[in-house]
Amino acid sequence: MHRPRFVVDGMLEKLGRYLRCAGWDAVGDSQLSTASRVEIANRDGRVFLTRNRRLRHHHPLPLLERRIVSDDPVEQMREVLALWPLEPQLVFTRCIRCNVELEQVEREAVRALVAPRVFEHYRRFFRCPECATVFWKGSHVRNTCRKLGLPDASERPLE
Repeated sequence: MHRPRFVVDGMLEKLGRYLRCAGWDAVGDSQLSTASRVEIANRDGRVFLTRNRRLRHHHPLPLLERRIVSDDPVEQMREVLALWPLEPQLVFTRCIRCNVELEQVEREAVRALVAPRVFEHYRRFFRCPECATVFWKGSHVRNTCRKLGLPDASERPLE
């Protein structure tokens, strides 16, 4: 099945982070204008997500567009989930900042990069190849999954 890729407008940047949490490729650079975002969507065959009711007055027009109704980011996520099926195995596999797929790294390689308590309690760690941020699937992942209605992708701490 074809997995959609998105560009979010400036009003939906938090939704963009939530989409990345769910494993979707979602571009949303706060430095870009609406026109630039639409150009990226059109060039890359992405769905342009917007709340803008006057988008028809902009140039260029998005080729693939979906208007989001809610102003609440969690409800916006529900709108997207109602339209496109979630792939549970992809939840929390992308960097929420850079939008690139995370790489699993050797546990020992991150010892100096995470708090000792985190290192002691988690077996698997991931790193963004773009920004080098280290991630693990702790309680923050569990809480975000619960908040967004995603399957729990967290890992239980080591005992």
